[in-house]
Amino acid sequence: MTRLRHTTAVLLLLLLAACGLPGRSGTEATATPAGDFLTYSIIPPAYTISMNPGGRVPGAPMEYVGQEGDTYRVRIGGQESLKRVGDSFAWSGVIAPGVFAEYNLRLTSALLGPLPVTGGVRLTILDWQPVAMVGLPQLPNVLHFSNILQDYNLAIGETMPASTLRYEGIVSEGSRRLARFSGLPGLTDYAQGDSVTWMGQLRSNVYVRYNLRVINFNEDNVLLGGTAELWLAEPTYPDTSRP
Repeated sequence: MTRLRHTTAVLLLLLLAACGLPGRSGTEATATPAGDFLTYSIIPPAYTISMNPGGRVPGAPMEYVGQEGDTYRVRIGGQESLKRVGDSFAWSGVIAPGVFAEYNLRLTSALLGPLPVTGGVRLTILDWQPVAMVGLPQLPNVLHFSNILQDYNLAIGETMPASTLRYEGIVSEGSRRLARFSGLPGLTDYAQGDSVTWMGQLRSNVYVRYNLRVINFNEDNVLLGGTAELWLAEPTYPDTSRP
């Protein structure tokens, strides 16, 4: 489990202010609740994008202006700078109401094509409350973060963080032993290796889908592993290149 590092008064004020604003993934990374805060970490170097001149990192004021010899002109938060391959490309701030992000990226090698940028991203969500949904709504102009690796070991009667998925123990179906869950619509009993999907809303503008598998289970606990996806509506820095 990763731990929230941003519980300072500055972060709290930023997140609270964000509630009034209009409007890719790694090794071990799980949703970690801490009070009213929830974090999702994309571990370096799992977040990777390729940027053409004039392109921007999704959701952040981080732009690639163009190449100048062996350097690259970038703009971060409105300020320009010359960078070389291996240099940091980082920014942190509010990217949607109630969502604070840290982009810790670096420029990697590029010859004549797009500039590859890689690293990690940490997302912090304020005032979250999981509500299960049968499907996710069609939302225009959202930020999408995918393939966030998840790993949960739930004791019997325990609910998975940032969800309503609860492990209820083992049931028998003929000669088969199945893991039983509650808190999700439809099928409740799963064999080892079966996929388990939970979809829901964490805030009015934040949606999540867990794409998991039952790795192992017994009378005491169950091990789930897979990925998560996040959709953030009302982005602070919308993609103006899209209609």
